[in-house]
Amino acid sequence: MRKFLFLTILLVQYSFSQSQYEKNAQCIRTKNLSEKERLTHFPFSKAAQIKIISFKDKSDGTLGHDLMNYMNSIVIGKDTLASNLYDEITNLTPQQINQLTDIIFNYSHKKEPYAIAQAGCYMPRNAIFFLDDNNTIIAWLELCFGCDNYRTSDKKLTIGEYCDQKYDMLKSIFKEAKIQYGITITE
Repeated sequence: MRKFLFLTILLVQYSFSQSQYEKNAQCIRTKNLSEKERLTHFPFSKAAQIKIISFKDKSDGTLGHDLMNYMNSIVIGKDTLASNLYDEITNLTPQQINQLTDIIFNYSHKKEPYAIAQAGCYMPRNAIFFLDDNNTIIAWLELCFGCDNYRTSDKKLTIGEYCDQKYDMLKSIFKEAKIQYGITITE
């Protein structure tokens, strides 16, 4: 009987703590920065255009490795975007840029602390490029939607505070822009 009572209490406590985690991790609007305010942040303030891409590895090996190598080779402020390297590429519309900055700057989790589990994979298939008037790359954001992780060319560029649905929200921009690989098609 004691074991049953102990297990029942433990189970109730676990289910309560799990629901607290889930509540804390939900994406909610925590700020109300206007579009104008959001666009003053780097790299949005310097970008003449923003392009999103998908990239399939051309060589055998670890999935995402070719994209990571390419991104590592980019010289920020000197290299231009080579459109022929990507499987899919499109310009973001002003409405999509507004949506992107809204997700990055205005959405977060509730302020109660919670742990974020780190995934073991990192196989990026998608990226966002920020370009100046001369098509020169001024910043990039590489995304792995498979494990909800990213890396950037500049520490000032982030996706904002993590919350459970943030990558799904970002993914919806790619989907709306008709990018399929890494979004609706993975292999």
